[in-house]
Amino acid sequence: MSQVIRVDSDVFAELQRRAQPFVDTPNDVLRRVLELNVRAKATKEAPSVPLASPAVSDNEHDIGALAEMIRKGDLTVGEKLVWARPRLGRTHLATVTAGGRMRLDEEDVPPFKTPSGAAQALSGHAINGWIQWRRVRDGVLLQDLR
Repeated sequence: MSQVIRVDSDVFAELQRRAQPFVDTPNDVLRRVLELNVRAKATKEAPSVPLASPAVSDNEHDIGALAEMIRKGDLTVGEKLVWARPRLGRTHLATVTAGGRMRLDEEDVPPFKTPSGAAQALSGHAINGWIQWRRVRDGVLLQDLR
């Protein structure tokens, strides 16, 4: 859940100075300064994934939110999902696991139980992953497969 904070103009100006233009939000800068993110890769483009997220499990065979879609035949194990973020110039890929979870292709973290958990790990804030992630093969939103 997002909270609203007020900062004076000097603090906001410093956040803007430290931000990567057209990419970082003030929250991104604060997370970086407060060291709340762990970078899996040492590149600027690598997304940040929180260390401890309740949506992450070490056992990719625990039942995830996509399991019913696999059972119905709407998704297959190993199928690719994509989240295009054109404003940031980023595209994220994930793979559907046997347990109905999502394994991020660009990160070495355990699979996520929900699309929203995966999207939150990549964005750094709460987000509805069901309306972000699509099947690669036809571009259908996960929300439309529910």
